[in-house]
Amino acid sequence: LPWYNAFSFLRTYADIDGWAPAASERSTNILDRWLLSRLQSLKARVAEEMEAYRLYNVVPALLEFVEDLTNWYIRLNRARFWSSGMTADKSAAFATLHAALVDLSKLMAPFVPFLADHLYRSLQFQNKSMDAQESVHLARYPTPDRALIEQDLEQAVLRMQQVILLGRQRREDVRIGLRTPLRRLTIVNRDANLLRDLQALEAYLRAELNVLEVHY
Repeated sequence: LPWYNAFSFLRTYADIDGWAPAASERSTNILDRWLLSRLQSLKARVAEEMEAYRLYNVVPALLEFVEDLTNWYIRLNRARFWSSGMTADKSAAFATLHAALVDLSKLMAPFVPFLADHLYRSLQFQNKSMDAQESVHLARYPTPDRALIEQDLEQAVLRMQQVILLGRQRREDVRIGLRTPLRRLTIVNRDANLLRDLQALEAYLRAELNVLEVHY
């Protein structure tokens, strides 16, 4: 259901804005880069596990990606999709989500064959140029583009997610709701590089935890 909802989200707002898939340059948005990196890492992991016949490790990895796609990428980027007009940043968000959903339908095809095929065909909306097959089961299984993998960024976003969850839990412990702004969030970690990478994600930390300052 979350996977289908992600497709419905894309289709709804793409129809409103008249957006259609087309060749585009690589996005510089940090969460676009993260999702595409996360997608390539998923492809590599799925290939490794399936080649070793460890299929019991594949579906959990696919479900983890669906969680990242729906509960993190889409939720944190809703303002980009809802903004007025078609800006380059908004187009990049559409393109990133579309690319992720197309490849996810291919990755899911052996495990959820009918829904994967339905979504794969539906993702060809308003598109005359995408090199697509008639069915997802005729498409080549996706292979990772290792040039898009940014392991440090993936680690930083994972830490950001953990900080947000810990921050929410701390608010619950002291019974201070998210609507009440707090003066400061302090993040402590021995890895100076990780703290540096987290600073690039500070806007999301401040918004998700409703804090005015972040100290590292």
